[in-house]
Amino acid sequence: MKLKVFLHAYGVRHFVGLLAEEGNRIFFEYSPEFLQSGIELSPFQLPLRPGVFEDKKRTFDGLFGLFNDSLPDGWGCLLLDRMLRKKGLAYHQITPLNRLSLVGRNPMGALEYEPAENGPDHDGYVELDALSGEIGKVLAGENSEVLDELLKLNGSSGGARPKIAALVSPDKKQVIHGTATTPVGFSPWIIKFSESMDGKDSGVMEYLYSLMAHQAGIDMPETFLFPSKTCRGYFGVKRFDRNGALKIHVHTACGLLHASHRIGSIDYENLLKLTQRLTCNQADVAKLVRLMIFNVKTGNRDDHSKNFSFLLTENREWRLAPAYDLTPSAGINGEQTSMVNGKGTGITDDDLIATAKTAGISERKTRKMIQAVNDAVAALPGLKKEHGLKS
Repeated sequence: MKLKVFLHAYGVRHFVGLLAEEGNRIFFEYSPEFLQSGIELSPFQLPLRPGVFEDKKRTFDGLFGLFNDSLPDGWGCLLLDRMLRKKGLAYHQITPLNRLSLVGRNPMGALEYEPAENGPDHDGYVELDALSGEIGKVLAGENSEVLDELLKLNGSSGGARPKIAALVSPDKKQVIHGTATTPVGFSPWIIKFSESMDGKDSGVMEYLYSLMAHQAGIDMPETFLFPSKTCRGYFGVKRFDRNGALKIHVHTACGLLHASHRIGSIDYENLLKLTQRLTCNQADVAKLVRLMIFNVKTGNRDDHSKNFSFLLTENREWRLAPAYDLTPSAGINGEQTSMVNGKGTGITDDDLIATAKTAGISERKTRKMIQAVNDAVAALPGLKKEHGLKS
């Protein structure tokens, strides 16, 4: 199987190169024209140079991290595999390139894959409560009459929880999808749904944590709690990989370093060094320090390598992406997935300060960020009370 890879960023489409499968091996080669572009899409694992690349370590089943970032986790992967099974493939026959062919032109970020097997478009309004019922069927292993639509709506977004990529009106009262052009005023959003294990308050809780993050000074996109008749609401966040209808190239720390998010393969010192080297911007380093503090103080222990991303600007400069997936998580054995100063538990302010110092952030600056986060955390009981939740 072979797939052509394109970069469609800021309204300009480039042919990047060719992905090919032979047996269980995957190869990639840049096109001559893209080599001339000077655009470094993945500077560490796929530097811009001629020749055939193969990841012999097979961190992502042989797929390079640049392309693995185009594949969803959890819910999205479930949908892809259901559809491939529907097309006649046995589970053991499904390969990463099969999945990418279904993702086609709809991954997060700005990469696109051809030939694509997207099937027909589904235009129209999205009724969130009705869609939630269909999602429940899929999670329960039942047949859904709207599997094609769910696959289209997923947009290959990451994370384990069910979600859709849709367009939202300025007043947040209309949610649509599938249109060839973005209606005036509408913007791209991700809207999340709950699994049975999450409870009906998961949407409102993530929304409250986003309010807390904004108060703490975390760089995070606009969020909204979409109303529901069956639960307290669906959490939505404006997409940072889109500027209106234009796509922006995104690369996770997981994909950049080939540091699998399925294990604790990275710590905050690594993440800070990555940010320094990639962005050459201390403001971005400070943003990551603030996010580290927030994750530790709010009990978000699911801070794995795929939950930190970088954007490639139109001027071909890397910037730390806004924060996402900021919700409390128990973690494995109650530990932060990304360690702080060599610790997974019992992390103190001194540990946070020591880690920040490794990236040139002063103790004074870090303490100010710690205080800002502490103040935001102290406001959580009041936020819960406002939304009818028990403290």
